[in-house]
Amino acid sequence: MVCLDMSQIRHIINVVLVSLVACALPVSLITSSKSLAAVQDPSPQDNKRGQVRQLINTAETHYQKGQKAYTGGEYDQARREFDEAVDTILIDSIDVRSDDELRVYYRELIEKINRYQIAALEQKDGGFHEQRYEPSPLDKLASLSEADLEEVAAAEDDLTTRFNFDFTSALPVRQFISYFSQGRGRATMAAGLQRSVRFRSMAERIFKQEGVPTDLIWLAQVESGWNPYAFSSAAAKGIWQFIPSTGSRFGLTQNYWLDERSNPEKSTFAAARYLKWLSKRYNGDWTLALAAYNTGEGNVDVAIARSGARDFWRLHRNLAQETRNYVPAILAVVTIAKNPKKYGFEMPPTYPYRYQTRAVTAQTDLRPLAKKLKISYGALLDMNPELQRGMTPPGKHIIRIPATLVGLSPTDAEAAAPSNNQ
Repeated sequence: MVCLDMSQIRHIINVVLVSLVACALPVSLITSSKSLAAVQDPSPQDNKRGQVRQLINTAETHYQKGQKAYTGGEYDQARREFDEAVDTILIDSIDVRSDDELRVYYRELIEKINRYQIAALEQKDGGFHEQRYEPSPLDKLASLSEADLEEVAAAEDDLTTRFNFDFTSALPVRQFISYFSQGRGRATMAAGLQRSVRFRSMAERIFKQEGVPTDLIWLAQVESGWNPYAFSSAAAKGIWQFIPSTGSRFGLTQNYWLDERSNPEKSTFAAARYLKWLSKRYNGDWTLALAAYNTGEGNVDVAIARSGARDFWRLHRNLAQETRNYVPAILAVVTIAKNPKKYGFEMPPTYPYRYQTRAVTAQTDLRPLAKKLKISYGALLDMNPELQRGMTPPGKHIIRIPATLVGLSPTDAEAAAPSNNQ
């Protein structure tokens, strides 16, 4: 047996402790490094949040520059900055509709820009030289959840109203009837009914001419509130909310000067033809045609394949929330429009969409033209909403002017409607 004094024992303990620390140090460093890496490596959700905030910050910077330019009377510069703010969001890889924060910001941005546009148009010689933006009601509708719809009891309605197309009803239709007649959607419904007076008879005529049920003109109420300037988070535009690709597919010209998605008549012809084409694709099922009008026929085809059904109510769970809301919302709006007094509304009388046309042989600014015609710039622009820059494109162009100008013979829109090959 070996006996050690206290100094030797303390020396051995120190050696052992130093060895243990030396051995443990790399492990500790590795563990620390791994923990640090975990902290520094954000999740996909964190990455997206960062992208969204950066996107909003960039758009907001352009918006604030636009505000400053507007205050200084530099309307063209203001318009360019406002365009940059909107384009920053729409051209990014993040879908606006996929993120609640981005969707809310986008809608607020459009509403703020719209207020500046209205104020500018009310000024003498005011207004922007470029396109107007107004929010599409579809953006709000897309975000409604089942809980939102359950806030108002579903209408006790047997839907015995006669329609000129067939569909099967379900609980969501009755929920949307209540939403639009008793709930938060009532103001939107009332505003749309008022705005429809200008285009309703035109839409009925064109839908009838194209062989589409005229009750389906109320798709415009859900899409845009009958607003040619409506602009959605999906970059859809006009009364019928065509996205750029579908608009081009159905003959609507879109360039720097002109966007015929906002042309009331040409876009109505395009909408009727697209709906008719979709109806044929789905063997006359208008609910599937409506779903495809909203989300695209590819997504509806996938939903049919996944569910094994060709009935909207059996496959709708395979569609996006927006489309699940979209179809019953349209059916509810049609129901209300067919019997407005039953739901507490007054249907305002429509009036003919009347104008006369004049050809300009060279690019023309609408401001001096409005002065020459002795009408407001805003009124002339409102008759030609497809003109994105407040002036006609280079070269010859046909514009619309009021049918009641003294000394000018009116041209009724019924006679001036585009032919089938336009």
